[in-house]
Amino acid sequence: MKVIQRSPARFRGLALVCIAGLLLAGFTQVFGNTPIDQLKRETLSLDVPVLKQAWSTSCGEAVIAMTHTYAYPQTPLSEQAVIEFAAAKGYYTADKPPFTSPANMVKIAEHYAKDVSSGTVVTSQEGLALLIDRIKNGEPVIIDVLSNFSDPKSEAHFILVTGISVDPAGKDRVIIHYNDPLTGTKESAEWEGSQGVWNAWQMNGDPGGAGWWLVIPPG
Repeated sequence: MKVIQRSPARFRGLALVCIAGLLLAGFTQVFGNTPIDQLKRETLSLDVPVLKQAWSTSCGEAVIAMTHTYAYPQTPLSEQAVIEFAAAKGYYTADKPPFTSPANMVKIAEHYAKDVSSGTVVTSQEGLALLIDRIKNGEPVIIDVLSNFSDPKSEAHFILVTGISVDPAGKDRVIIHYNDPLTGTKESAEWEGSQGVWNAWQMNGDPGGAGWWLVIPPG
């Protein structure tokens, strides 16, 4: 019987191939659990009553009232109360842009609630992950966007993100659901694209507003 001698180098090569195969399988399993995969298994939705802003520039005060009332239903907060407090402190100027800045939004929220969270996201992946994590935790998210997603010159506008889903007919197209205080209605828009939520979130033009977010956690 002829004995075939295999060189140590060949064995090392085969071992590396096997290890690479195992690692690839592991990576596939890990990356198969992407945000889109999560959303396919579980649509995220929070039933936050929508509120129409009283003034053309009071969207920030309206979303704070919505968010606080959802987080603390035992002590509902009116938009008018928020407007009066914010105006007295100079956090809201009805006729002077930016009306209510992202920084002042945080100050207003901290007046009414403890453990307020706020920050900035810089990539689409980071932004979507933040929204998923917060909404899964029962926390709607205030973000700063363009008032008209299709018009990059439109004014900045605060909305309240309440849900995320995947359009089954849209090739994994992510849909963001939100309360729009301008219209007083529940709306939906695509996440990606030139008219999507992410683009509007980055291009809002507010000082410190690109990717800015705010959460009032349930008490």
